[in-house]
Parts: sequence; structure tokens; C-alpha cells
Amino acid sequence: MKSFSKSKFILCTSLILPFTMANAEPRDQAKKLYSSLTGNTPNKAIADKYEAILKEEGAKKAALEMVEGEHGFYNVTLKNFFTPMSNEDGTQFAELNDMTATLIGVTRDEIDFFRVFYDDILYQFEGDKNPDGSYILAGNNDRYVLKDYDDVQIPIYNYTKNDMYKKAEAVGVSLANKKYFVRTQQRTYTTKNQEAIAGIFSTRAWAQAYYTAGTNRASFAFFAKNFMCLEMEELNDTTIPDFRVRRDVDRAPGGKTETYKTYCVGCHAGQDALGGAFSYYDFVDGAMRYREHDGTDSPVAPKINLNNVYPNGKITESDSWINLWNEGQNSYVGWGSQTSGNGARSLGKMLSETTQVRSCLAKQVFEKTCGRAAESDEDKALVEALAENFDEDKNMKNLFINAAIACSGE
Repeated sequence: MKSFSKSKFILCTSLILPFTMANAEPRDQAKKLYSSLTGNTPNKAIADKYEAILKEEGAKKAALEMVEGEHGFYNVTLKNFFTPMSNEDGTQFAELNDMTATLIGVTRDEIDFFRVFYDDILYQFEGDKNPDGSYILAGNNDRYVLKDYDDVQIPIYNYTKNDMYKKAEAVGVSLANKKYFVRTQQRTYTTKNQEAIAGIFSTRAWAQAYYTAGTNRASFAFFAKNFMCLEMEELNDTTIPDFRVRRDVDRAPGGKTETYKTYCVGCHAGQDALGGAFSYYDFVDGAMRYREHDGTDSPVAPKINLNNVYPNGKITESDSWINLWNEGQNSYVGWGSQTSGNGARSLGKMLSETTQVRSCLAKQVFEKTCGRAAESDEDKALVEALAENFDEDKNMKNLFINAAIACSGE
């Protein structure tokens, strides 16, 4: 993995150098820090509280109190930050779902964030229990009871529906609440096939967004957009071989082979080579499918090879993938060490090691907490330092706190 260059901004998990907040008065800093982290404007009592903490115990302590003691950080700031990544429209107004819940949960519990791209992790909601440890269920034994929320009932997890997350969000269950919002494993809920499990790539929400219809190319394209800050056109490289380009890609669009050779191949050669990792997935009748598809014994989803525009193109027969972008003009991305493999899990592991993922997330968090793009040299250096720190501690919560502190003293 490509290493980060050193910056004059030296960050650690517990603080940012004081010069990054030297110009603000403590009260102004506390108010700005609160707004950045919670998405809300503090009233006088709240401003008084956090100004006192900041003065007595420092900005880091104040920020932690805001994150853990206020509803807004998890339910507003993180929900709005991660939700656009779970849908093609990129809107933050979509419902809470298993993908965004998992990203929020991993952030809350300070788990190695990069595990979300390959590991067997899922966050969902649970209810209160009987003395024998069994859950108190209601309805047709398909709803949990949450006594701390006036006995509200929320549906149990259903791999064909998003009802659990929709209801929990509607009634305002706090995502900071470790009693009701809990970590579990995907194998119990989204799929029973261990080979299918690949972090967010095997959540129902990801499948609904990026495995519906199409040819699953959207899965890598939107990963690149949301977690690498790169559109496919920015990865376009016409110098790499096209032996993995599928047969649904016209080699002479509009009757001109030059169009394919000078443009189309630049994206498809690399994208199709990586995209094989998702060839066993589909989304049908509200649920993710893996390896088992109607009308075929092949583990490859029929839609992958459906369109035969160029018969000599690649016929996908497995979930193998190859990274053809790890050399040449796209080597700057700092790809993970593995250059080939099978399935979304191994691809996700490679992507979890990629430098560009750290840089992209640091950039987005900076923009979210600071309210501007990183355009000045000073801001770009800060984003690079945030990314370097994120690479070291793998802690998304710290990334938000460090960025917010750095910008709250301006």
C-alpha cells in the first residue's frame, strides 16, 4: 500500500496540535465543535456545558462528550454521511438500512473501520428479554419490544425487507444505545452462505442498490465514487489489455472501432477485470441471491452474460478478479497488495488496504465537519494528515473528532 507523505500537521488519537484551534475563543470553539459533530445548534445551556468542559479538560474531551452524550452524532451526522453511499441517487434522505447501520455501528464501537469491506459484521436492532434470556416478542412473534421506548414494537430482521431499520429510525431509537442497537453477524441474517459474506458488499441495502438488474458493474463504480472519490472516467486507462472486457460491450459503438479503442476500453478493461468478484450476486424479489439463480445451475447470475453484442468478448464463468490498474497511471491509488483473487470478500480485503480509500474518507469527513472543500494548501495538508492518522488507528470516530477540532478553532 502506498504510504502517506509527512505533513506539518501531526495528529494523534488524543489530540490535534493546539495551533489548529488557537484563534477561536473557547465559547465559539465549543459551539462550532458541537454543530460540526451533532448537526444541531447549541442553546445557551449546552454551550455553557461544553465551553466549561473545553476550558477544563480540552477540546478532545469536549468532543467525546458531544459524540457520546448527544443524539445527533450517530442519528444525524453519521446517518447523513453514510446514507448517500447506499443508493445510486446519492441522497441522504433515504431510510436507515443494514449497510448504513453497520457503518455507523462500526464507527460507534471503534472497530477497525476497514473491516466493513470484507468481514462478517452486521448491526441491527434487538429488544428486551425475558428472565430466561429469550426475547420478548409481539405480533406473530415477528416484533421486538423496546421497553425503554414506551414498549414500542419494531420488526425483527427480514432479509427481504427494510422494515426493522425503517421503524427504528421512525421512532427515534438512538444509535448510541448499545442495548437495542447491537453488533451481530451477517451469516445469521443476510445469507447463510459463508462464501457470500463480504462486509457491506453482502448487505441487503448494497445488493438492492448495486446488484439490481444490470450487470453488477455498478458495485465497483459506486465503490470508487463513494469510497475512493473517483469517477470511472478518472480511472480511464486505454493502455491496459482488454482480455476481461465482457461480450456485452460493443467493440464498434456507432460503427466506429476508434470510439471503443480510445475511450470505452479505458474503463471497461479495468472495471470488468475487477467486477468478476460480484458475478455470483443478484437481487431478486427483495432479497440478495448468491450462487443460486432461477433457470441455471451456474453460480454466475444469468444477467452477467445475458447480452451477446460481441461474441468474442469475455464470458464470465467464475467470480475471479484481477487488478489491472495497479500499475501505470492508476498506481497512484495505492492499491492493496493482492492483485487477483476470487469473490467480493477478497476484493474487499484488497480495497480495505488501498490508500485512496483513506484519503477519500478523510476528504469527505473534512468537508462534512468543516463545511467546505479542501482547496487551500493548508487544508489539503490537513486532509493528508487526517488520512495518515486514520490509516494508523483505523478509527472513524477519531477521524470525525480530529477534523472537527481542527476546524473549530478558525
